[in-house]
Amino acid sequence: MKLFKKALQLLAVGVALAMLLSLLHRIGWATIAKAFSRVGWGSAALLVLFGIAEVTCDALALRVIAGRSLRVGNAVAVNAASGMMNLILPWESGEVLKVALLRDSVRSSHAVSSTIIWNYIFKVTRPTLSMAAALVAVLLSHATPLKTLGIVVLANLLAFVPYLLLRFAIRFGATEKVVKLMRHLPYLRRSPEHWAELARTIDTQVRAFWRERPWAYVQVFALQLIARTTGWLNLYVGCRALGLPYGIETAALLYATLNVAEYIIALMPARVGVSEGTAFFIFKYYGLNAPMGLLLSTFLRVRNIALSFLIAPFAFVGRRSRLQVQVEPAAGPGLTAAAVELRAEPEAEPESRIDRASAP
Repeated sequence: MKLFKKALQLLAVGVALAMLLSLLHRIGWATIAKAFSRVGWGSAALLVLFGIAEVTCDALALRVIAGRSLRVGNAVAVNAASGMMNLILPWESGEVLKVALLRDSVRSSHAVSSTIIWNYIFKVTRPTLSMAAALVAVLLSHATPLKTLGIVVLANLLAFVPYLLLRFAIRFGATEKVVKLMRHLPYLRRSPEHWAELARTIDTQVRAFWRERPWAYVQVFALQLIARTTGWLNLYVGCRALGLPYGIETAALLYATLNVAEYIIALMPARVGVSEGTAFFIFKYYGLNAPMGLLLSTFLRVRNIALSFLIAPFAFVGRRSRLQVQVEPAAGPGLTAAAVELRAEPEAEPESRIDRASAP
């Protein structure tokens, strides 16, 4: 069964890449080369800086949650490694890798709760900025039909649903309940007793974060909001660099629409090629230059993979423990059910405020 899933995923990735190459071939490689020659080193460097800023801000947000025991450089590397997996695999599977890598800097329960808190706030910041972009489009994009703008706004309102579901799950201690349920499932019955206790600790830590560390919550929210803003700037600067006369209102409309599309793409067994093809059809739907939209999306994908490829290896340098991670996809975007087996000697480390809050 596991082999079948891997084969299906490889097939999906192959089909998505084939579709991407087919679209690029339809545009014409000479046209592509000519378009990229217009970008210039200045615009290309600016887009790369946006990518670095996004990774860095997200990593700093993670460090605020995890504490000072997580060094800034390590936080950037860990975030890049998990981000690279998320670029390729669906269901945000990279978050499981993030937990495993964080275990080198913080205790297991705090590594899991830090990752959950980061994603919890991410479920707020992403749709918040996307909704702001949709409202900017409503105010400034007079050429777009009002009905279309209304659909975009409604879709962005629905984008808050994953956050509400996650909040509901945490509020009612869902982590512990899921662990107890997993103990009755085949192949998971041998789960040790400490998993239930670990689940209770995680739920307590997550609920205590806002109450015990409100300033940290504000910092994480601000850093993630800055990171998401780079996506909006990517579209505006990228379109200008390719010679497309689109203003900030068009970039806002595209950003709001592409963000909603990402929620659907996250459910698919492949992401590379699917996102780029989606950008092509969204540009075409709005009557914009679809080939240039495809090229811009492809460039941004290659940039993200290249940056992650350069930074991610540092997350595995000087590992102090041997980790075995098993990932199982969850039933929805942004939520990953994972069994993480950590084989390492326990290490003494400072107890954070949030750990003290969870103590009986």
